[in-house]
Amino acid sequence: MTVKTAPVFWITGLSGSGKTTIAQALTNALSPHVANIVLLDGDHLREVFSGLFGHDRSERLRASQCYGRLCKMLSDQGITVVCSTISLFHDTQAWNRSHIPEYIEVYVKVPLEVLEARDSKQIYSRARAGELRDVIGIDIPAEEPLNPDIVIENHGDNTVADAMQTIMQFYHRYAANTI
Repeated sequence: MTVKTAPVFWITGLSGSGKTTIAQALTNALSPHVANIVLLDGDHLREVFSGLFGHDRSERLRASQCYGRLCKMLSDQGITVVCSTISLFHDTQAWNRSHIPEYIEVYVKVPLEVLEARDSKQIYSRARAGELRDVIGIDIPAEEPLNPDIVIENHGDNTVADAMQTIMQFYHRYAANTI
């Protein structure tokens, strides 16, 4: 019996952009319609892989590559994956796109100054104060996706419902073309 690959929704953006909130909402929206689905969140993945990855650029890249390979493995088994991760590296994005047959890249775009004003986790203020290092967007340049399938501008009046509508409209068109 051959298992059909399942989609991987790779939700990427800077810290505080709303990736996790959107990923949870997407998982909830898809759950009634797909047999198997898993949500992978970057913060939780770091806990699972406890101590394996540091925070400097090379370690963050290594972690993002590991997450991409994990997503591929699950997709190859017919499990729909929603992965919420910073992982703003062109190398990872390119690998995912060329190795994951049903890769859907969602870029949650928010200007850094908006994120610094929000700063719910105190990441940016601690980085600016020198208390925290290796922050993507501050110490480590963010490599915005070159060709994301979906861009969610999450810095104005957009709601999670708006983001879901955008993602689901894309997905319905995508699914209709891949059947």
